[in-house]
Amino acid sequence: MREVHVSRIDGIRVNSVESVDDFRGTFSKIHPPLEFQHNLDSVAISINPKIGTIRGIHFQVEPFAEEKIITCLQGAIFDVLVDLRPHSNTFGKWASLELSQLNRLQVFLPKGIAHGFQTLNPNTIVQYFLSASFSAESSFSIDPFGDLGIEWPIASHVVSDKDASGGTFSFAAQKYSASIKD
Repeated sequence: MREVHVSRIDGIRVNSVESVDDFRGTFSKIHPPLEFQHNLDSVAISINPKIGTIRGIHFQVEPFAEEKIITCLQGAIFDVLVDLRPHSNTFGKWASLELSQLNRLQVFLPKGIAHGFQTLNPNTIVQYFLSASFSAESSFSIDPFGDLGIEWPIASHVVSDKDASGGTFSFAAQKYSASIKD
């Protein structure tokens, strides 16, 4: 697998978060794409006290495949996106970008993009807007240290046993492909 620039993965959109700063702090407003606004199911928050924490690389299959909008509210993350969509021009590619409270970027992920991240700062908080409910039976992960060849920026890491024992890219692609109707 090889990494490509995030803008080269079909359907990924990176936007700046609208923010206003003054002596009181910062006020930010997140604008989901119009087509996503009618599909919003839930908002999730990930609080990560330790630097080097890896979460993912996660995805859900149909009928619970998710569109996501991801924003780093505090700290910074090395964000990883993997294209599992069999008919995509960027199938099998992965990309990364930094999301942080300083760069105020948000990323929109269409269905079929697996997602993971590593915290670059302690006490990092990540917010997700999700288009589908969580389903344990439809939820899978890709081994973050496996065949994708991702070079995580922090060697000393914290990762769950479930994430560390995720499947290969081929397993993930097959699971996702089997769930969609052509």
